[in-house]
Amino acid sequence: MKLLAFFESIIVAISCFFGSIFNLPDKNVEKIIENNGGMIYGVCHPNENYEMLGDAGFKWVRFDIPCPYDRSGNVTQAYKDFKERCRGYAERGFKVMAVTPYPRDYISGMGFNPVENEENIAKTKGLAVFLYNDLKDITGAFQITNEMGLVGFMHPLTIEEAALYIGIQLEAISEIKDESFPIGYNSADLIQVSRELHKLMKPYLKYCDYVGIDLYTGVQGKAEAKDYVEKIKKLYRMTGKPIILEEFGFWSEGGPKSAEQKAEILGIYGYSTEAEAIADGANFVNKLPSQFRNTLSLEHPGEESKWAELVFGQYSNHFYGESSAETIENIPHTPDGQAQYFKSVITELQKCKCLAGMIIYCCQDMGTCWVCGHSWCPFETKWGIFNMDGTPKPAYYAVKEIITGK
Repeated sequence: MKLLAFFESIIVAISCFFGSIFNLPDKNVEKIIENNGGMIYGVCHPNENYEMLGDAGFKWVRFDIPCPYDRSGNVTQAYKDFKERCRGYAERGFKVMAVTPYPRDYISGMGFNPVENEENIAKTKGLAVFLYNDLKDITGAFQITNEMGLVGFMHPLTIEEAALYIGIQLEAISEIKDESFPIGYNSADLIQVSRELHKLMKPYLKYCDYVGIDLYTGVQGKAEAKDYVEKIKKLYRMTGKPIILEEFGFWSEGGPKSAEQKAEILGIYGYSTEAEAIADGANFVNKLPSQFRNTLSLEHPGEESKWAELVFGQYSNHFYGESSAETIENIPHTPDGQAQYFKSVITELQKCKCLAGMIIYCCQDMGTCWVCGHSWCPFETKWGIFNMDGTPKPAYYAVKEIITGK
């Protein structure tokens, strides 16, 4: 049996290699597309402007499932609200790509480490089965958690534990699910830690209908639209599974900051120079928004003495809200540039035969960056194809045109 499985894996690898090289259609990709009424076009963190979302050609939305129970075993209000929200989309013809809870959700919300021992592993499997049975009629697909491998998301698990956390849920759901309900997992680009995750996930790929990837190629740095397709094909060759692009997008604002702009931001905190802020150490750090302090604590625990320096080193772009002048195809970080990005990238993606879907990040601008807490930081605030007030940006109309032809 092991020898047969080995030869089957070799055949799949060869098929995926030549299929990606010559951009041949994959029957499993075609199956997902057929079961879902066409290519999966969706948007992350949607608003409730159902009519405009539908007019743009979106049939899918993507957002997170909160922890279903509290420590006493009661259903949480957040989970009840989530289900109501799903029903709202389902009643209007949308499907939900539901992202299952992070490990930290079960640890903080329910008080147990999901992979610490056999008893907890059994609990995690049981919760996965519960979520599927409870949500299958009002969602459409599951992404088993999100971007495991990144410290902020897999905390406090190791990469090996993160793969186990994903795998046991895939296995549990695959034993009971309908074949028209796709399940899979995703990674953050193909950075080293993501490649390690995909290696660790090999034993569980048989339970996947797809593998997802989040790509922000060229948001900062030189790139071309075809680079998206090349990365997708590479992941397809690695996994042998249909690919869903779970997140991709481009800021409508950004770029370098002048010395005067940086000085103004330092002044908000009461300092004239970076050296002055660093010398003030813990006092300076305590002035930062809580999101910034949480990020430092999560990613650099036990290094409190270095946090002030890290703000102006590793996190300098967040502190000043500054991004690179170099972008994909030299597209500027402006509302019109964002529209140009989507036209260019989606046009290339539509040619890719191993791709089953693409979900834009994201629907609407946000008030503050969840990493640093600054309103002037575009990193987590300016992704939306709608402004904060719900009015559409040029990107909305660009996406609508390229998806619907109208």
